[in-house]
Amino acid sequence: MDAIGINIGFLLVQLLSAILLIGLPIVSLIDLSKKKLSGAPLAIWALLICAVPLLGALAYWIIKPTAEARQ
Repeated sequence: MDAIGINIGFLLVQLLSAILLIGLPIVSLIDLSKKKLSGAPLAIWALLICAVPLLGALAYWIIKPTAEARQ
């Protein structure tokens, strides 16, 4: 592939980063839609994931929000 100007290693790095930048926020939004969160936290997480895709999705998976039990 070097004969036609394509470096396989660089191509794989670009594909991995594209999958990470596109796939992780999509998976995070799908998981967020399955959670039983109320209006405000749900909206804040969705805006965070959409506004800052990689950092918002990483924060979502690190914090892992759960629905709070109301008494």
